[in-house]
Amino acid sequence: SVAASSPAQAQGIGVRGFAMVGNFTFTAEESFKAILDKNDDVIFGGGGQVLLPWNIYFEIGAWQFKGDGERVFVSPNNEVFKLGIPVEITVTPLEVSAGYRFTQVSRRVIPYAGVGYSSYRYKETSQFADPDENVDERFTGFHLQGGVEYQPFRWLGIGGELGWSSLADALGEGGVSEHYKEDNLGGTSFRLKISVGR
Repeated sequence: SVAASSPAQAQGIGVRGFAMVGNFTFTAEESFKAILDKNDDVIFGGGGQVLLPWNIYFEIGAWQFKGDGERVFVSPNNEVFKLGIPVEITVTPLEVSAGYRFTQVSRRVIPYAGVGYSSYRYKETSQFADPDENVDERFTGFHLQGGVEYQPFRWLGIGGELGWSSLADALGEGGVSEHYKEDNLGGTSFRLKISVGR
C-alpha cells in the first residue's frame, strides 16, 4: 500500500502505518480442508511502511489466520474420518518487504510491486491432546506482493493487494499433510489496506 509522493516527499522520507483485512488461501488445500473443512478464511493485520526517495519502500507487517476443526484420520483410499477431537489452527505470519512504487503512472492511483522475507508461526492445539501432540513452530520462506493504491488525500491511501508466499518443507512430516504429500505452508491472499501517514 504505497501512496503518491509529492515533490517535497520525493526528497525525504515518509512514514506510514496501515491496517489490513483480506482473505488467505493455503497452498496445502487438501490438508486444511480435511481438518477445517476449508482451506481459506478472513485475515486481519497491520504494520508500518517507510517511503524512501527513488520510489522505493520498505514494509513490515503481521496478520493472523485462525480456524477451528477436528483431528482426522485419512484412509489409504482418501476417506476422511473425523475423530471428534476439536483442534484450533492459528497461523501468524510476519512479513518484511521491499518494493517499488510506480508513481509516474498517476499522482493518485499508484501501482506497486515488492518481494520479501516471510516468517510464519504455526500453532495446532487441542484441549484434549497430550502436550507432545500440539504443535507450535516457526517456518521461514519468501513472498511476492503487488497492488494498486488510490490516494484521495496526501495522508490517506486505500489499496487492493495480491500476495503469494512459499514456505517449503514446513508440513508433510506426519499426519494429514504427509498423506497428501503437501509440504508448503504458503498460499495466496487478497488484502484491502488502509494507510495513514506522510
